[in-house]
Amino acid sequence: MHLRHLLPAALLLSMVSFMSAQSPSNATNMVVVRLIGPDGQPGPVIQSPRVIKTDAEWEKQLGLSVYRVLRAKGTEAPFCGNLLDNHKDGVYFCAGCELPLFASSSKFNSGTGWPSFYRPFASENITEIRDVSLGMVRTEILCARCGGHLGHVFDDGPAPTHLRYCLNSAALVFKDEAEVKKMRK
Repeated sequence: MHLRHLLPAALLLSMVSFMSAQSPSNATNMVVVRLIGPDGQPGPVIQSPRVIKTDAEWEKQLGLSVYRVLRAKGTEAPFCGNLLDNHKDGVYFCAGCELPLFASSSKFNSGTGWPSFYRPFASENITEIRDVSLGMVRTEILCARCGGHLGHVFDDGPAPTHLRYCLNSAALVFKDEAEVKKMRK
């Protein structure tokens, strides 16, 4: 057999190996996150299953307005979100999978019309991806466990991080300190 006949077969085998490595398996269906620890702070790093649902299941769970933001990457109008003026102590969770995302201690008034934070509850709980939609380059933030669209992060925030995580209220569920205390493990 000539080498030119082996080349397509070798190429096909390498493509199959690459595709196998990229396809979902038990290992890739797990994510590393931090839940709330006994002291109310991020607990140890754990493996958690990804939350994967059909669009119909998400829409049924979330309702149309939250689905539009969290799953269809929509944005609520500025100064309209129900968590913008929330000043209570507690934690903001993903509206899709209840992963803790931001603590009230890192919330600040950015003047932009959306709830803003300078640091996530745990960096593992947030995924950042490049967003080139709307004719600009931004960094989109997603929930690490369910992939829900939360908003964007910018580098114009306050010290100590100088970051501004600009979120949609619809993507979040707030739980006050009393509720969080019940969740501590």
